[in-house]
Amino acid sequence: MADIQVCAFHADEGVRPVPVGDDTGAVRYTCPRTIGHPTDGPYSWVFVPTPPGLDEVSGLAADLGLHVELPAVLGEFRGYWVEYGVVEQRYAQRNPEDFAMLIERYGHHAIQGRPYTTSAFLARTLGELSRHGTVLFHLGPATGRWRYNEQISWWAVPPEPAWSTEKSWEALGCSTEYVPGRTRQ
Repeated sequence: MADIQVCAFHADEGVRPVPVGDDTGAVRYTCPRTIGHPTDGPYSWVFVPTPPGLDEVSGLAADLGLHVELPAVLGEFRGYWVEYGVVEQRYAQRNPEDFAMLIERYGHHAIQGRPYTTSAFLARTLGELSRHGTVLFHLGPATGRWRYNEQISWWAVPPEPAWSTEKSWEALGCSTEYVPGRTRQ
């Protein structure tokens, strides 16, 4: 069965799968939040496993090399769980032109709230990488910039570190200065 996925409209909402009941291995995910989706109420999507031999990511994520770049960011913190915001900040610092393009395309909550943001795109890509075992996913407390969420995604590279080895946005003293055009912290 597929692993936890991240809601496309809530970068911090990990959702567990429920089998669809056919022989494809398809599962349904339903984000329990009732606001922040294109329509009011929970948001559902179906995942069908990728056939063996295909790439882990595709489209824009593949074009940007996120299957290499995001694990490389996490490699800087080998042996630690890293809060999502730290991953985003380090990716932006390592790839400022690509990050600026994503901000232009999807926006960012630090500029203006949108249903789908750069954060959601990057977290979704991390979720895809976690299904292939390239990175590891864990839900944990949200700190600093993402404190408005009760929980947020935390990421690591294998081998799985102890949960007590965490690097949070707040503990690292991060800020949103890396977001081009930011209007709020």
